[in-house]
Amino acid sequence: MWRIAIAFLLFGSLCAVDRQNFKTCQQSGFCKRHREISKPTGYEVISDSIKVNDTGLTALIKNKETTLTISIVSLKDSTVRVVIDENEGALRKRYQPLDALTEKEPAQTKFKKSKLEEGSTKLLTGDGNRIVLQHNPFRVDFYVKDKIVSSINSKETLHFEAFKKKVLLTDREKGFWEETFKDIKDTKPHGSSSVGVDIAFVGAKNLFGIPEHAEGYSLRDTRTYEPYRLYNLDVFEYELNSPMALYGSIPYLVGVHQKRSVGALWLNAAETWVDVESTTADKGNLAKEVLDANTKPREVPQSNARFYSESGLIDVFITLGPQPNDIFRQLAALTGVTPLPPAFALGYHQSRWNYKNQKDVKEVHEGFVKNDIPLDVLWLDIEHTDQKAYFTFDKTEFANPEDMIKDLAEKNRKLVTIVDPHIKKDAKYYIYKEAKKNKYLVKDAKGENYEGNCWPGDSTYIDFLNPKARQWWSEQFSFEKYKQTTNDVHIWNDMNEPSVFNGPEITMHKDAKHHDGFEHRDVHNVYGFFQHSATFNGLKARSENKVRPFVLSRSFFAGSQRTAAVWTGDNKADWGHLKQSIPMLLSLSTAGLPFVGADVGGFFGNPEEDLLVRWYQAGAFQPFFRGHSHQDTKRREPWLFADNTTDAIRNAIKTRYAFFPYWYTLFYEHSKTGKPVMRPFWLEFVEDESSWDEDRQWMVGSGLLVKPVLEADSKELSIYLPGKRQVWYDWETHKARPSPGAVQIPVGLNTIGLYHRGGTIIPKLSEVQLTTKDNHEKPIVLYIAVNQKGDHANGTIYLDDGESYAYENGDYAYWGFTFKKEHDYLHTITNKNLDKKGKFDSDVFIEKIVIRGAKFYPRNAHIFLDDFSPEDLEFEFNRDNFIMEIANPGAFVTREFRIDIHS
Repeated sequence: MWRIAIAFLLFGSLCAVDRQNFKTCQQSGFCKRHREISKPTGYEVISDSIKVNDTGLTALIKNKETTLTISIVSLKDSTVRVVIDENEGALRKRYQPLDALTEKEPAQTKFKKSKLEEGSTKLLTGDGNRIVLQHNPFRVDFYVKDKIVSSINSKETLHFEAFKKKVLLTDREKGFWEETFKDIKDTKPHGSSSVGVDIAFVGAKNLFGIPEHAEGYSLRDTRTYEPYRLYNLDVFEYELNSPMALYGSIPYLVGVHQKRSVGALWLNAAETWVDVESTTADKGNLAKEVLDANTKPREVPQSNARFYSESGLIDVFITLGPQPNDIFRQLAALTGVTPLPPAFALGYHQSRWNYKNQKDVKEVHEGFVKNDIPLDVLWLDIEHTDQKAYFTFDKTEFANPEDMIKDLAEKNRKLVTIVDPHIKKDAKYYIYKEAKKNKYLVKDAKGENYEGNCWPGDSTYIDFLNPKARQWWSEQFSFEKYKQTTNDVHIWNDMNEPSVFNGPEITMHKDAKHHDGFEHRDVHNVYGFFQHSATFNGLKARSENKVRPFVLSRSFFAGSQRTAAVWTGDNKADWGHLKQSIPMLLSLSTAGLPFVGADVGGFFGNPEEDLLVRWYQAGAFQPFFRGHSHQDTKRREPWLFADNTTDAIRNAIKTRYAFFPYWYTLFYEHSKTGKPVMRPFWLEFVEDESSWDEDRQWMVGSGLLVKPVLEADSKELSIYLPGKRQVWYDWETHKARPSPGAVQIPVGLNTIGLYHRGGTIIPKLSEVQLTTKDNHEKPIVLYIAVNQKGDHANGTIYLDDGESYAYENGDYAYWGFTFKKEHDYLHTITNKNLDKKGKFDSDVFIEKIVIRGAKFYPRNAHIFLDDFSPEDLEFEFNRDNFIMEIANPGAFVTREFRIDIHS
């Protein structure tokens, strides 16, 4: 049976996704019921039930059928939490995915003032925001500086299906007690318990977020279209420009406005659909509130999002900004950040399904060395195991894995092995035996161990909702359990949606049972989250918390960034999938998950050489950089192509490594601020409204604009330079361009649109070695891009050992560079320690300084070091391009200096 399932899956890969395997909203009972609501649902607040304390409000709300409880809580840093649940006496507990939060109970802050009025209750937060609970009809409005920015239930769509005792079915309740899709019945033993409500974003023309979808970056209006679906699924060769569900779900979106941006986190792990509506404020129930702010409502854009989930409760966090930087910090406070990754993880990764044996791995490894192509990691897919039993090696093809790992490690390279959540049902397999004995397996609706088909054939599934099962899973990565591995082996968690080949929609039955009595329908979207989190904890523990782990996961949820990197799954080797990778990665970055990438070249199919080169060039400027392909594709190691193709790929990979100091610094800064590494334009240029929905270009940090070639046979590349009163410098030619505006550059094989933003300083390696370890503490070049006024630029650099947790105890360095115009005849470059807690003293020195936009004529330059005695510096100055280059300034990155440039 399982062989048939696998054959079917592989056959499908030759075509495209079979859309018939996955539900539409009309085929989902609860989605259809919610979407058909066209009249107000009639909820109002029971006024005498309102209770207000220092940090929160509770009340009862009701309509003709249902009474619910609501709580509104003021959290730190302009964040508000709204929870709507069944009233006391509910027949069953509802699941909340609180583990997605950094704290299960986020820190609260006191209200400044509260006031109960006729028809409304007003709450003033400690940071000056206002929350208004409208009594009839029920609504929660949010104000920033007396302007309404968001509202819950302004369209009066709140619908909450309370648990009830089973009765005879009625037409209205069709699908309430059971549902069938493609001959698979969902028994719904507890009936339907769906929830839904609308959230308005006043002033927002664009909504961004709710990954993962192969869609444009700006969310489309779905009124005459299928809603966006959040339901983690194994979808190979997915459709482009589609709102259908993919591998992961983060139910978070942002509404952007020039002066105030608002985010909303819908904390629910069940299947969720999201409708989006673009409108203006005069067309809804908020027109009066907008008019009260002395603005014509019809001139105020408004975007509405309507969430509906199959089970769970309504738990919404509204982050009130007001600026984009604030939004990312507020989300990070709720769901966390990516901890500083090990340096090797930011290098290039080479993978394939599958490298056949140790000889194959050795030849590939040596091929990178022989062809002078940087590489940090080689990957092993499922075929490296002993008959698809994870935590093992094939006894014939990988008979001596220690030797293979040692061979890689001697060249400063790592190995990643795959460990999926489905467990081979084999009485001789120790993982299966232990999991079964300890009752760590998911149960089916009848209470027996749940079984499904996956790569090993008959498979069982670990119940990661069980904390004891997670701890046990973590322990399997110890060197005593995962034999023949070392700290140089890291982990890939795939198929963890979970994928079940013979299950409904190729996943687990919704009536399967998990720890604490919850059904799979309640917890589906956090299943993979719990697996990769346990994996991360296991890798960290095996080294006694000394070595930073690297974990890649296909499935994800809010908070996944704390323990995993993510890639966009089973894409295809065509230009459309290359283009689509950019908005997908921007959406993930927007939703708080920064360590993201797409399989370079496409997983399915054989890319033409031009496409492969362009994908490497794009991937080199995306956070996670891996080449990976299906077992039926031709081999793709970079040296297997025409010489000019290999040269272009080598150049792209080396370019990635050259910018390593910048990448590493950005990941450190993300861990402190929550700002993503790969950034949409609106994060940096919120004043430039026309650039907000740009999804063919992006920023790396604040200083680097990237526009890859995305079309076959391109002769010219058009690049939009965003922002107002900005200046941009072509990275290769140094030529300055003002913004906003577009430039066109001719396209050659090595062309990628790369512009340096005026006002920023970027550190870059002066020379590239073959691994990040080889590049550690090598000299750098400082690229200074002077701002439009010609008077300022700044930048930072972060250093540590690249692999341990010693930085948590002060073994790091974080320094800042500043270029400044002191007066008409003097410009200075200084280096200062930005964090005196950092004690890392590096020998990294600055080999050269390049100043772009030096609109002055330098007569001499000298440097002040520790003894404050000036030393003359040699320099060159190009009057045509206003480029000044200072060679060998004799300055070290982690020691103070000042360079004076006299003109």
